[in-house]
Amino acid sequence: MTQFPTNINPKYIPFSKENSGVLTCGNPIDLNLKDLFKDSTVVVTGAPGPFTPVCSEQHIPDYLKHLKDFKDKGVKKVVVLTANDPFVMAAWGKALGYTDEENYIIFATDPNAEISKELGEDFVVDLSSAGFGLRLQRYAALVVNGDITYLKSEKDLGFTDISSAETILKKIA
Repeated sequence: MTQFPTNINPKYIPFSKENSGVLTCGNPIDLNLKDLFKDSTVVVTGAPGPFTPVCSEQHIPDYLKHLKDFKDKGVKKVVVLTANDPFVMAAWGKALGYTDEENYIIFATDPNAEISKELGEDFVVDLSSAGFGLRLQRYAALVVNGDITYLKSEKDLGFTDISSAETILKKIA
């Protein structure tokens, strides 16, 4: 079984009521993946970009809709990764309506797509010709005690059952 990369810590900005507006936020902090994965089940989903149509209208809302289901199945956290900075990620989470100080869903950055590159070439996409640079391919991963038990990426930038919350929920024992 393959381990999810933990040598790079993504950054994120935890949601707080003091900084609840889309244009306000706290300071970025490290998300220690090694600590997060220890003795737990975590869902990680990669997305090409915040505020893009498919990511904002289908992919991530699908995960938000299934929050209670993930909790009921014992998932510790859901991590949403993109190659964007943590400020954009914090604003995107709020714009999607996720305003919970529990920070059960973490909107984090995969700096320069380094984490996703370690998963393999199917997990990054070069959109430089469109002016977007290197992005994450849409994917979903189920990580149990640091081991990847499910990992698949979409074949293009669309959204199908490959990276859906329902697929991940079915994979949880």
